[in-house]
This record gives sequence, C-alpha cells and structure tokens, in this order.
Amino acid sequence: MDLTGQFALPRGITGALVGALMARRHGGQIGGCVADLAPRAGEHLLEIGFGPGTGLVTLAASAAGLRLAGVDPSPLMVTTAARQVRRLRALVAPVELRQATAEALPWPDGTFDGVCATNSVQLWQPLDASLAEVRRVLRPGGRLALSVLEEAVLPDGGSAGPHYDAVLLPALAAAGFTEARSEWRPTRRSRALHVHARRANVEPTPTAASG
Repeated sequence: MDLTGQFALPRGITGALVGALMARRHGGQIGGCVADLAPRAGEHLLEIGFGPGTGLVTLAASAAGLRLAGVDPSPLMVTTAARQVRRLRALVAPVELRQATAEALPWPDGTFDGVCATNSVQLWQPLDASLAEVRRVLRPGGRLALSVLEEAVLPDGGSAGPHYDAVLLPALAAAGFTEARSEWRPTRRSRALHVHARRANVEPTPTAASG
C-alpha cells in the first residue's frame, strides 16, 4: 500500500480512508489556516488542495455571504468534498469545485480576495510557477494563507521537515508576494508551519535600463 502516494493523490478505497484520516487529524490546523486568512463578509475565496472538504466547510462558517471555490488534483476528493459542501446553506452561491493543480488555476486574473491551502503547498510542482499562478488569480492586496505539517509528504516521498519556512518564504518573495510572515505552531502530535502573505496593492514600476 503506497500511503505516501495516497496522501499526495488519494484514490480508491484506501484514498477514501486517507481522506477521512486527514479530516479527523487536521481540523485544528485547518482552522488556524482559515483564521490566518481572516475571511470577510462577501469575499470570494479559493482553497487549493481541499481534500475531503473540511477546509471549505470551515471557510463557509467563518464569515457571511462568502463565495467559495476549490481545486484538488484527486477526482475522489472532488467527489467527496462535493458531498460535504452540498449541505452548506450559508453561502450566496454553490461552491465551485474543479479538478486542477496550483500550477494551472482555471480562473481569470484577480478573481479572488484570498487563497488558502493546508498541507498542499509542499506538493505544488514547480513551486515557483504555482506561486506565480496563485498570485495571478489574487486581486491586488489579496491575501494568501498556507499551513504545512512538519511531516507533510513531499513529491519525492520525503517530508517538509523543521525548516520548510526557509524554502517557502524566499519562494513567496520571488513570486512577488509581500508582507510574508511565518510561525511554527504546535499540533496534537507535531508542529505546523503557518505562513501569511499578500499580493502587493501596487505593482512595482519597471525601471528603464540605463544606456
């Protein structure tokens, strides 16, 4: 049984069990990530790597009149999350779920007020292009909240480790995010890195090359 692969891309019966485990174990971490995003009434928000839908339900309860969207690469998780969010009554529109990855988000520039992801960003490939794509779909001043467990699975089968902030913060800066801040917080069994950043309100003006 390839549990590493199942955490990265849940599928089949084992994938369903992994999804249930993720929902049960990571509720507190997801709540912290949503709190970092600080949703405001009426905003349009995106979750990347929503898994079984726990984050979407948490987002829906965080502020009034939200419009929510999500992407996940696993068809199984799209189906599972769709069942979860069908019961949500507080939203002004149905949750828009897509099977996709962070590298190719199917929305126009500046669509979202905020984007969040829990135990997902460490799987984005390539990371630089994916962060640039996330920045593209954020409006100027839009917010990004990320959280990664210390033992979260990497694409190569390793784990994020205790210094993943040293990977993520420079990547965010290179992708054009500002005001990035990070904090390691204890969980029931481990630690989780929480990162908040913002797309700049005003884009930098290109400087003319001197001749």
